[in-house]
Amino acid sequence: MRAVRAGILLGLVALLVACGGGGGGSPPVMQPPPPPPTNAVTVYYLRADPQYDGWGLHLWGDAIAASTGTTWDAPRMPDRTENGMAVFEVPVTNTAGEFNFIAHNGDLKSPVSDMSIVPGSFGDQAWLVQDSVASASGNIGTPYVSEAAARAALNALGNASSALDLAAVPVNATDSGLAAGWADSAAFLEIYVRGYQDSDGDGTGDLQGLIARLDYLQGLGIRGIWLMPVFESADNDHGYAVQDYRAIESDYGTMSDFETLLDEAHARGIAVIVDYVMNHAASTNPLFLDATTGSANGRHDWFVWEDPKPAGWNTFAGDPWRNNGNGWYYGVFSPLMPDFNLENTEVVDYHLDNLRFWLNKGVDGFRFDAVGVLFENGAAAWNNQPENHVLLEQVQALVSSYGKRFMVCEAPDDPAAFAAASSCGRAFAFGTQWAILDSARGNSTDGGLTALLASSDHDRQPLFLSNHDSFAGDRPWNQLNGDGTQYELAAATYILASRNPFAYYGEEVGMASASSLSGDHALRTPMSWTSDTVTAGFTTGTPFRNLSANVATHNVMDEEGVSDSLLEHYRALYQLRISYPALAAGDMTLLSGDGDAVLVLRREQGATKAIVAINYAATTQQVMADTGMASTVFDAVFGVTGQSTTDAGALLTVDVPARSTVVYVYTP
Repeated sequence: MRAVRAGILLGLVALLVACGGGGGGSPPVMQPPPPPPTNAVTVYYLRADPQYDGWGLHLWGDAIAASTGTTWDAPRMPDRTENGMAVFEVPVTNTAGEFNFIAHNGDLKSPVSDMSIVPGSFGDQAWLVQDSVASASGNIGTPYVSEAAARAALNALGNASSALDLAAVPVNATDSGLAAGWADSAAFLEIYVRGYQDSDGDGTGDLQGLIARLDYLQGLGIRGIWLMPVFESADNDHGYAVQDYRAIESDYGTMSDFETLLDEAHARGIAVIVDYVMNHAASTNPLFLDATTGSANGRHDWFVWEDPKPAGWNTFAGDPWRNNGNGWYYGVFSPLMPDFNLENTEVVDYHLDNLRFWLNKGVDGFRFDAVGVLFENGAAAWNNQPENHVLLEQVQALVSSYGKRFMVCEAPDDPAAFAAASSCGRAFAFGTQWAILDSARGNSTDGGLTALLASSDHDRQPLFLSNHDSFAGDRPWNQLNGDGTQYELAAATYILASRNPFAYYGEEVGMASASSLSGDHALRTPMSWTSDTVTAGFTTGTPFRNLSANVATHNVMDEEGVSDSLLEHYRALYQLRISYPALAAGDMTLLSGDGDAVLVLRREQGATKAIVAINYAATTQQVMADTGMASTVFDAVFGVTGQSTTDAGALLTVDVPARSTVVYVYTP
């Protein structure tokens, strides 16, 4: 037995030595391959045709080392291909940082959205599929989180639009309860829902937040609100890159929330019009995803394609022809916003059905975006083409058929042409905003203002001071360098000289743009409800964007009820229009001329007549206004008190204090 035990013991010792135990030295055995680095992201890229020559990743962000980042001309090429996918193993140095990338082949991007993940929370694997993204935020997309999801997206290429509601929509008119003539005289406020009021503390404005502010709007005297796009969008910001024309932007709430907004607004006598983008969609709109798969797809001709690329084009955004790897498409604004082919009657019918969808919901009309570029007829004929007017007249007929509805168009280059009854019927008076502000800054009436007011279609061109686009000008507070007197003159001018004046949210309290931002973002800041320099009373959380530069001094809380505040000046002007309907809807005659110190207007509705006199000069001016009524007593209803009687020649002679507005009214 001892001999057996000794043999077993010697065998165990030998085995232990062979396995590296005991007396030192490296064991002569094969080690398993090391696992892939934990601080790396593997990006898988799938194309329907798994040919990846030339396709690489452009990389940037603080999740990777500077040496790992690429230039556009030298992307990171695939480490390998497997299972029909190009595979990129990208080292990461900061899993809490942003890992940004886009797949491209030269200038071809597919998908067109930049991608962004945080590896520590997203994971260390990401899948891209040509012309398809899981979701989008601004110009930043989110890749797929699994191979299964990516392959499902790949298999769905060409049939993505089956997820949309594309059904024909019959007319089902509903009555809003608004007065029959509301559209002839409503004063509007343009509202950026994302920036107006947050109801749930996530830092983003929403529909419930807007509903909570309807009493404020009603008390101010607003009788119509224009909502910047509220449809589901790819940009998750301004909303003009529409992904689904029959769905509410998920950041803003639900369709039920929108229906509640309509009911609550109408109950307060406030109309609701919504922004509609007929010219282009988002590049992530399922209709365009289908169109990109090739000319055999039924959606291909819903957009504008050419092969080879047309030469000689140069628009306000440069060369509008974009290539996604399957051909050249037209996108006058951006590669992320391809233009619809409005020569295709199926596309037009789709848009008309969408309009009926929202009209049936109870919306009171539309603001149509970018109507000057609906059709393009060549490199020298892509703006303000005759076909634009033909289509808009068709749209106007549809909207008007519902009754008590309103529509207005954005046509900066030629508003008068689009304001015609044979076109949109109304168009914003672009260009006149500069003349109004110049009049307020100077000592006399600007010729651009009198030219519009003397025209026959002035009531079809709503006036405004600024809006959400920087090309239309900075916020009035910035343009007027904070001069409150000039601001009040400008406000009185456009509110009393327009049937449908349009203010931009926050204008009524003198909101400034954000000094920390530039471009359009500086104009689209959270509403200044309070002087809180962290939240502005807009949210209980962290605002989605920096606040207005003057939130501490110019806000609703500090101005409401203060007699000489800008807010109360706006309220007085709006309430004046409500109290004396002739001031809003009466026929207007210009009684002064270019260069006069005082702008003088006569409004008349039935037997009621009103005289508006706005003195831009630094001294009191005497005005003699032709009322058409001899020996008639007019009551001062704004700016001054008392009465004045016209002479035998029907002239009303009044003194207008320096840099102020007076209004006299005769009511039988």
